[in-house]
Amino acid sequence: MPLYEYFCETCEQEFTLLQSASANKEETVCDLCGSGNVRYKFSSFASKVVGGTPKTSKPVTMDDYPNKDVFKLPIPRLRSEL
Repeated sequence: MPLYEYFCETCEQEFTLLQSASANKEETVCDLCGSGNVRYKFSSFASKVVGGTPKTSKPVTMDDYPNKDVFKLPIPRLRSEL
């Protein structure tokens, strides 16, 4: 079950609840004051990537790239130069 973050409009405190994804967030009440005047906060999350990138035995350098000339291009300073 994921953690959900809420803000209570009554006591102006933030709190976190462990609740199922199918739970009705409209019926959530504040843990601190019991008020139903709460607002769901969008929060960050983390996910686990299975597999990922292969491990290299050494750090990647410019010599590992086939076209090294790309690194010699000037860095654009203005959006119009892109």
